[in-house]
Amino acid sequence: MTTQLRWTVPLLTLLIHSLASAQSFLDVFPKPTVTVANQQRGDTTFTSKFTPSESLWDERLDERPVFLAEMTHQQDEDNSFTLRLGQGGQIYSLRGPFGESVPPSWRAAGGKVSPWNDEVWQFVAVCSKYNGIEGRTARGVPTETLERIRQSPYATSFFIHNSGAYIPGDSAVKSLYCPLLASAMDEQNRTIRMLNWGLVPQIRTVHRSPLLYYTQIRDVGNGVIELTWVVHNFSTRDDIVFDHLNAPWGGTRISSLPLRYVSSPEGKLLQREGFLSEHGTVDVRETGGWNISCASDDDDSPSLALVYGRDKHLEAELARQAAGQPYCQFKHSLYRDWRASEPLYKNVWKDWATRPENSFRNYDVCEIIPKIQIVPGSTIWFRSYLVVGKRSKVIEQATELVDNVDYGLLTFDPTHSPMTTMEDAGIKNAFQVFTQPVSGTMPLMRIRNTKTNQEIITTDPYYFVDKEKLDFTLPANHPHHDYYRDTTGYSMDKNNSEWLSLVGYAYVDKPATGNWQQLSTLLDASEFPKPDPHHLDLWVRTLNR
Repeated sequence: MTTQLRWTVPLLTLLIHSLASAQSFLDVFPKPTVTVANQQRGDTTFTSKFTPSESLWDERLDERPVFLAEMTHQQDEDNSFTLRLGQGGQIYSLRGPFGESVPPSWRAAGGKVSPWNDEVWQFVAVCSKYNGIEGRTARGVPTETLERIRQSPYATSFFIHNSGAYIPGDSAVKSLYCPLLASAMDEQNRTIRMLNWGLVPQIRTVHRSPLLYYTQIRDVGNGVIELTWVVHNFSTRDDIVFDHLNAPWGGTRISSLPLRYVSSPEGKLLQREGFLSEHGTVDVRETGGWNISCASDDDDSPSLALVYGRDKHLEAELARQAAGQPYCQFKHSLYRDWRASEPLYKNVWKDWATRPENSFRNYDVCEIIPKIQIVPGSTIWFRSYLVVGKRSKVIEQATELVDNVDYGLLTFDPTHSPMTTMEDAGIKNAFQVFTQPVSGTMPLMRIRNTKTNQEIITTDPYYFVDKEKLDFTLPANHPHHDYYRDTTGYSMDKNNSEWLSLVGYAYVDKPATGNWQQLSTLLDASEFPKPDPHHLDLWVRTLNR
């Protein structure tokens, strides 16, 4: 029996005799609730043709590899904008009447570079339990073990970007973005949709990412941009829970939008000082559910608002948790706001207003921390808004949009979820897989080895990534011993991989009824290698034609 929460997938036509389009793999998003009258919508155009943006970025960065698509909204002079989406699912450029609003991804010379993987609008998820061996998790760990971990080239921090990876100065790769598995531009509905496998941003890591990020950007009209994320956790371990989220992580370029305010519940504009806690955070219900970044305090000043809501389902979610029912939110959410590298503005960057805008950090950060958990096998969603326009109008629009911010669990009914058929000369029998993350399934990806040209279908996105067995020797009585006893280091800069597409979702266990066979009986060994703990032999529906 499927548990129905705030939104469920509508009945869709079963796809049987043809491969599903990219659009069908992306039909996971709840329907929009915000509309604008036709005469107030403006015009929206899309392009996938790259031309250099007019923005200044860190001089070491090349914009071409990150670019995927551009959305242009043309309306009034004050609310027109051009938005660029990156290969990893991130908004890496948003130009409006204020110029470029996304920071330049500047980093000091000599260290790591950050090519549109951090200072962008994106979703980030943290597995708090295994996020680094430090603090309380280091208790009881011998000094020599801690030193071995710290000296290892493989990072133990465990968070997943919806953008890309940090690139060390000596790396052979210049950029690495979250692999794009599907994308579609829909001009009629004014949306761009993407599906990416999220990456641990440390290019060498001991952790495996089990997150799929679905991203939808919709031009509502009248300067309003709707941001919707759907996130699925396909971990094979039941203790890999992502319980510290940023939805979104992002911010603004100070040289374009030097003023930042947070709304009070009554709509008063509050400055950071004296309002936020010492950690830069505050309960979202102590705010009005939105912030605004402005070029000046004039009513007609070019401005950008982020509308993040006020925990509309908190009480209902806590009641579900208390009743033992499926839930995702476990606590009140937080708003966080600060100026990156703020001490340097007092001495090194005192002249920030006149120096080149790509010569310093130039970043006012804001992040929404919804206290939502993504447990293995579950799918959550979160929707918020950006608003471009004149300051006075943006304040009015942001206030009206707060109640439309939404989130929750998603469930996909197997009797209604569409399926796609796989058949070619190399397949003994045609078979079907779901296009949506139905409960009890795992995602199958098609991956190509860039050295040998071998293509496989697998549940393991790390199959062709260079691996190294590590011996951290955590004591047997340490609570994380089980996790680290067979530690593997993954070198994403030596991945030999081209992640081609999502094939679909198939069952881990054989269903009680129907024609189901394991992939190993249907595919040649060159396309489906011998199963292992990460490369699973899933059950697919056969047609026996």
